[in-house]
Amino acid sequence: MKKYEQGKFTGKYDSSTNVNLFNILKWKFFGRADSSMKGKAVRPLQLVHTPEKLLQEEDSICWLSHASFLIQLGGKRILIDPVFGDIPFYKRQIGVPYNIEELGKIDYLLISHVHYDHFDTRSLKMIEAGHPKAVLPLHMSPVLHKAAPSLAVSELDWYEKYEEEGLDITLVPAKHWGRRGLFDKNRALWGGYVLRCNGKCLYFAGDTAAGDHFEEIGRRFDIDYALLPIGAYKPEFIMKHNHLNPQEAFEAFEQLKAKKMIPMHYGTYKLTDEPLDEPLVWMQKIAAEHPGKICFLKAGEVRKI
Repeated sequence: MKKYEQGKFTGKYDSSTNVNLFNILKWKFFGRADSSMKGKAVRPLQLVHTPEKLLQEEDSICWLSHASFLIQLGGKRILIDPVFGDIPFYKRQIGVPYNIEELGKIDYLLISHVHYDHFDTRSLKMIEAGHPKAVLPLHMSPVLHKAAPSLAVSELDWYEKYEEEGLDITLVPAKHWGRRGLFDKNRALWGGYVLRCNGKCLYFAGDTAAGDHFEEIGRRFDIDYALLPIGAYKPEFIMKHNHLNPQEAFEAFEQLKAKKMIPMHYGTYKLTDEPLDEPLVWMQKIAAEHPGKICFLKAGEVRKI
């Protein structure tokens, strides 16, 4: 499924082979924005601010925007891919729903991969003082410790599990890749996470393109909520190898055989060519055709599970 050779991860789920300089230059210099959207107002994401709900003891999911979540399971608070501000080359297009103090005590920090919109050093420094336990893909701890040297870390391979006090955290495959600089491509593994506690099962996909890993994950786990990315898909000739569009995300949800889908990875950063609100509009049309399947969260909204 994957190989680790000469300090790098490769294999069938390494999509970096489709991200080359020629394609990037083709996109940047010859790509064209959708002229049909010219002059149309973009509908910003709705934000809610209910810090009192974050302090409740019930199991819950809070979408903090983009791919950031605060999840409470079995009394444990799990923060995933925290990014609270701007990232290199991209500004936040919406506000941050909560400040770090309002999030309360964080027991576990999970990071899916090292790309800047998922691994943000300033955000990691902000949460370091609370000393959460970090659960990471293989070989990511050196990168984390440059930003937050005091954090305790457990690294996982795909389908390897971390267990503590009834909570299971399993790293699962994603079709993606990782890089932060010119010479560190795929030095650290990437993936998604499955969280299980008290009979409940949540799947966080991280960044991923379409692939047969969804069916495999669905065979291994009985998933209640699938947190799936729906944005950053244009131009297709580059992004289809790295991300899901809304239709592909719904197909992944069906392959997983999950009970509910929660869309993420949209409306926060203008990473690619599609209008910022297009993924949500498209996903809402799919939801109308499949009632009861898709649960939309506003940024900052807390949903009991």
